[in-house]
Parts: sequence; C-alpha cells; structure tokens
Amino acid sequence: MLFLSKNDLDSAFQSNDFVLKTQLQIMKDFNQSGVNFTAQFSLKKLNYDQIIQEIESKLIEVMKLGETQLLQLLYQIDIPQSDFTTLLKSPNISGELSILILQREAYKVHLRGLF
Repeated sequence: MLFLSKNDLDSAFQSNDFVLKTQLQIMKDFNQSGVNFTAQFSLKKLNYDQIIQEIESKLIEVMKLGETQLLQLLYQIDIPQSDFTTLLKSPNISGELSILILQREAYKVHLRGLF
C-alpha cells in the first residue's frame, strides 16, 4: 500500500500532531520543486478540505513551471506513474492529484510513526 485510505486519513486527522507533520512533509516535498507554502501552513492545523485547496493551488503553480517540474515533484512525493497517467484523462486532474498527494504524504508520516 502506498497511500492512506480516506477512512484511515480521517482517523489519523483526529491527531493535531499528525496533521501538522503531514503539512510539514507536503511543504518539504514542494519546496524541493521550488514552490513554497506560507509559514502559516506549517504552524496552523488545517482541515482536510483546506489542505486539499492549498495543495491544489501549489500544484497549479508547479504545472505552470512545466512538465519536467511536475514529474520531478511527483517522483519526489512517490506518486506512481501509472496513477498519474490514469489521472491525465480526468477533467479535474489538479483536484484528484491533490487528494493522491495528501494520501501519499500522510502515509509517509504514518510509516515514520510506526518505527
């Protein structure tokens, strides 16, 4: 499994610490692509929908930088190419990709918590 399911994510998001660690992980991976979140994103726990909106906004910035930067970001986050390719047919690629990014980043935080 590479992602936290929506149910697992909802459960994990009951913890403020988990949410903030996930937000920090998102920031870290996007920063490596040259796209920065506000400092507030790392300090204030957001709800699921707010995080999705923030990711989508930053994802659109990355998309404007070009395909290479987008693919590098997806590689950095570890989104499987097959999942990305499937989303290319979607009319809401940025929204659906934002959900995948959140699920993957939360899974990374979850895995670190196990060890």
